[in-house]
Amino acid sequence: MKKKTLVSAVLAATIMGTTSVSLAAENMFSDVPLDHWAYDAIAKLAEDGIIEGYGDTGFGGDKAITRYEMAQLVAKAQANQENARAVDKAAIEKLQQEFDSELKGEVQNLRKDVDDLKSRMGWYGDARVRFFTNKSMKSSNGTSDRYTSVTDSSSQFEKRLRLGFWASPAENLSVDGRLKYEDNSWTRAPYHDDNENSNHWNGTVNNQNSVRLDKLSLNWNRNNTKVSVGRTEVSLGQGLLWWENPVDGFYVKQQFGPKFSAMVGVGDISAEGWQDTNMNAQFAELAYQASPATRITLANMRTLSNSQIDTSAIGSGSATLVDSPYRLNQFSIGVNTQVAPKWNVIAEAVTNNVGQPGNSWSNSAGANTDEKLNKHGFWTRVTYGKQEWNKANTWQVYGEYFALGNASVDSRYWGHRLNIAGGNSKWENGGAVWGDGARGFGFGASYMLASNTNLELTYYKLKPYDENAAGFTKYDDVAYAALTYSF
Repeated sequence: MKKKTLVSAVLAATIMGTTSVSLAAENMFSDVPLDHWAYDAIAKLAEDGIIEGYGDTGFGGDKAITRYEMAQLVAKAQANQENARAVDKAAIEKLQQEFDSELKGEVQNLRKDVDDLKSRMGWYGDARVRFFTNKSMKSSNGTSDRYTSVTDSSSQFEKRLRLGFWASPAENLSVDGRLKYEDNSWTRAPYHDDNENSNHWNGTVNNQNSVRLDKLSLNWNRNNTKVSVGRTEVSLGQGLLWWENPVDGFYVKQQFGPKFSAMVGVGDISAEGWQDTNMNAQFAELAYQASPATRITLANMRTLSNSQIDTSAIGSGSATLVDSPYRLNQFSIGVNTQVAPKWNVIAEAVTNNVGQPGNSWSNSAGANTDEKLNKHGFWTRVTYGKQEWNKANTWQVYGEYFALGNASVDSRYWGHRLNIAGGNSKWENGGAVWGDGARGFGFGASYMLASNTNLELTYYKLKPYDENAAGFTKYDDVAYAALTYSF
């Protein structure tokens, strides 16, 4: 076999084994003449087994190859350099010097391929452990437990793990998905002094909950327009209505210049998994970027279905859906402003148009209530510090004030942003009722133990929104300690 034919055969095997589709098409370098010394050197390396995978099949044996193609053979020889004799190592070194610029170009192309792949797909996640005391906002001062059942915990240890992925299958298209595992243990229920480990309503074990689909959406972005379809994550306003929770549906968001944006959508907000029945809703948001430091929002969340399960009939096998007064038609106005390098203020007011004060209702489960609906609420948070999630030893502290009417926010299913439920609405005789709302203040401190590793401590002193109507003067104190890591 002629040496140039042998070299061409080796080149054919090398190119067939590579993952780069651009090698044979690369013509940016001049051809290597057929009498170039590199042909003899490559042929000798092939005969000595340093370059493997050649045969009798020619690859244009009478045609000179490009310098870039020759560099592929040199790279293959370098990979087996440890097995080479001294004379072969000398040949490899000489070839490396001759084709150094082409070899560097190959590395750059490989890096470009890897960077391109990384830019089109990836994964992310976070893990959190948290001890929460009086999560259900129980009170030992009066009759707040009239809304509390044994299924609602006063304190518990919680664990959560979320694993997400994203990919960009085509221009302007992306896929975003996430799985979540969440459970709790050391559960202390309001009516029990001992720790529990079971859900009374279905007999499952709290610390053996299952993995569920937390998010899976297809997103289209083009010319300041975004459309998201599937189990998509939604945030509204400053967070009193809905914050970073999934909705089974879709939304459209349009950016109008640098200052205005609008978003509308519809879907089932029971996608988070808290509700026992579907809870279809429509939602919308208008946002105005008044300055680089200040954002003003108007938001709405309105449920389209008002039914719930009549749990008293489940044992008889004739469970039905009944009308529920627990519905949402919330409107909010809020602001988030960075007033100084270390000072930030968030404030949001909300009203929920769910009926007239004194509204009464009943269902087939026999639940009868006649309660005043305090439909208005307000929340503000003042933060000091400069916490950076990817920088260790950064921190922030904050203080919060709440004045939340019993029917102002969703304190039963807790889709909002607050660190507290916002009230003690619970199930009563098979129906959800609004509870007593909340007034009071709280403090929090957040510290980055390491990059992406955060410790947060909070403490709250709260009372019902209307003490006379509630029949008690304060809730037991609420607090938690949380350790969160993201990756």
